[in-house]
Amino acid sequence: MNPLRRFLIDSKSQWGWLSLLILALIAAAMFEVSAPVLLGKIVDAIVSGLKTDQDINSIISSVDTIILWLIAIYSGHALFTYCGEYMMASIGSKTVLALRTRMSTHLYSLPIEYFHDHQRGDLLSRLTSDLDTVAETIGEGVPGLVSAIIGIIGATAMMLWISPILGASIIVIILIGIVCLTWLSKRARRVYLKNQSALGVFNSGIEEIVVGKPIIQTFGLEETTTNQVNVLNDNLFKSMRSAAFTSQLVEPLVKFLNQITYCLVAIQGGLMVLRGSISIGDIQAFFLYVGQVSDPLSRSSYIMTKFQETAAALGRIYEVIDTPSEIDDGALTLFDNESGTDTETTTTNSPMMSQNPSNQAHTGTIDFKHVDFGYSPSNVFMKDINIHIPAGSMVAIVGPTGAGKSTLVNLIMRFYDIMNGRITIDGVDIRDISRESLHNTVGMVLQDAWIFTGTIADNIGYGKPNATREEIEYVARLAMADHFIRTLPNGYDTMLNRGGDDLSQGQRQLITIARAFLADPSILILDEATANVDTRTEVEVQKAMNTLLKGRTSIVIAHRLSTIKNADFLLVVENGTIVEQGTHHELIKCGGHYKELYENYAAGMSV
Repeated sequence: MNPLRRFLIDSKSQWGWLSLLILALIAAAMFEVSAPVLLGKIVDAIVSGLKTDQDINSIISSVDTIILWLIAIYSGHALFTYCGEYMMASIGSKTVLALRTRMSTHLYSLPIEYFHDHQRGDLLSRLTSDLDTVAETIGEGVPGLVSAIIGIIGATAMMLWISPILGASIIVIILIGIVCLTWLSKRARRVYLKNQSALGVFNSGIEEIVVGKPIIQTFGLEETTTNQVNVLNDNLFKSMRSAAFTSQLVEPLVKFLNQITYCLVAIQGGLMVLRGSISIGDIQAFFLYVGQVSDPLSRSSYIMTKFQETAAALGRIYEVIDTPSEIDDGALTLFDNESGTDTETTTTNSPMMSQNPSNQAHTGTIDFKHVDFGYSPSNVFMKDINIHIPAGSMVAIVGPTGAGKSTLVNLIMRFYDIMNGRITIDGVDIRDISRESLHNTVGMVLQDAWIFTGTIADNIGYGKPNATREEIEYVARLAMADHFIRTLPNGYDTMLNRGGDDLSQGQRQLITIARAFLADPSILILDEATANVDTRTEVEVQKAMNTLLKGRTSIVIAHRLSTIKNADFLLVVENGTIVEQGTHHELIKCGGHYKELYENYAAGMSV
C-alpha cells in the first residue's frame, strides 16, 4: 500500500477535524476567487466614468458598495485561512505524535537481532529526520495542497464563466503543466527515497566516529577517519544534488508556463477587447485569476515534491513498524516454589526486610533439552544441547572467544528463539512464560556497563522502579559501590551523562551490579561482569557477590580463575557444543579441553 494512503487510513481518528479543515479551506478559497470579479467591476466603472466625463466623486460613489464587499471578502478569506491553518497544526501534531509513539513503542518490542542488523544512526534518522519531514509536510503541505486545488478549480471556473474561449485556452496550458509536474513528482519520490537512505547511512557513520573518538586518537587513525568522512559526505552530497536537481526543475517550468499564460491573456484578451466581446475589467480579472492559478500551481508542485519526500520517509518508518515484534509472548508468570509469591515482587534485598538475601526461597532449575539453534535456518550453530542446572547452583561457562558462551545465556533470556528442543525453568518452557515475568526472574549483568542520563540513584533504581532510597543505598553497599558514590560531590544525586563517561569502567560496572541486585532475580547471569573491575576492587566485589549468589541460581561467563574455582560445576563450550561438564578438579583430571584452557591461563593467557 502507498505509504501516504496508509498514513491517511492510520489517521482515521482525525478525519472529523480534517473534514472541518477542508470546509474552512473551501470557504477561504471561495472568498478569494470572488475578489477579482469585483475588482474588474471597479475597473469597468472607472473606465465608464472617464468615458462619460463623470467627476471623481460620482465614480467613487458608484463603486463604494463594491469596495465594502471587497473588504468583507478579504476579511472572510483571512479568517477562514487562519482557522484552517490552526486546525491543521493541531491535526498534524496529534498524528505525528501518535506515529512517533507507535514507532518508539514498537522499537522496544523488536528482537535483539534487529538491532544487530540495523545501524543505530539509521534508526535515529528514522525517528528524527524522517518524522520531522512528515510533520513539516502535514503542517504546511496538506493545507497548501488543499487550498491550491480548490483555488485552481475555483479560478478556472470563474475564467470559463467570464469568457469560455479565453478560459479554455488557459486550461490547455494548465493541463500541460499538470502532466509535466506529475512526471516530476514520480521521479522525485525515487530520488528522495535514496536521499533519506543516504542520510541514515551518513548519520550511522558519523555516530561511530564520534563514539570511537578515543580509539581513533589512540591508534592514529585520524587520516583514515577523515577519508571515511569524506566518502560519507560525498555520497550524501551526490544524493542531495540529485534531489535538488529534480525539485529545482519545478519552479522554472511553472514560471515558463506562467509567462506563456500572461502573454496569451494579453494578446487574445486585447483582441477581444477591440472587438468588444470582453471588457477591460474582465481582462483585469483574468490577469488576477491567472495569478490565482499559477501561484497555487507553483506551490502545489513544490508540495507534491515534499509529498514524495514524505512518502519516502513514511516508507522507512513503516518498514520499522512492519517488522515482526519479538517472539510470541507467553501467558504464564513464574512464582516462588516455596512461598508461592510472585518472584517479580520479591524484595528480600530491602533493608526493611531481611539483611541476608540468601534467606529467600528461590526457583531456578534450568534445563536445556535437545536444543538446536542458529542465527539463520541455513547456519545451525548449536545442535542437541543438553544441560541441567540445579536451583541455587553456580555454573561457570568457559571456552574460547566465539565458542557460544554468550549465545547460551541469550537463549535463556529468550533474546533469540531456538529451532528445536526446549529450555525450561522449573519445568516450564520459557516460551510459555510472559516476557515480563521471564526478564524479572532472570537478571543479567553485562561486560559493557550501560549508564543512562540521570542521577546515580536513578541508574541503580532501574532495577526496581518503585525502590526506596534506603533500598538503593543498601544494594550499593552490597555491590561495594557506596564508598566511591559518597566521595562524589553530590553523592547519589550526582548527575551522569549517557554512557557514564565521567566514571571509570569499574565504577560503571559496580553501579550495574547494584542495579541487578536491586531487581533481586531468582536467576542471575553475569556475562564477564567483573572484566572491567580492577583486581583490588574485584576482591571486594567478589566477597559481596559470594553472599548475594548463595542459594541463587547463577550462571557466570568469566575468564578469571577465582570465579571459575568457586563454581559448583563448569560447562566447557567449543564451536557451539558442550564438550565437557564437571567441577574444576574433575575436568583437570580428565585432561581434555578444559585442562588445555587452564594451562593456557596459567601461562598468562585468559581462559
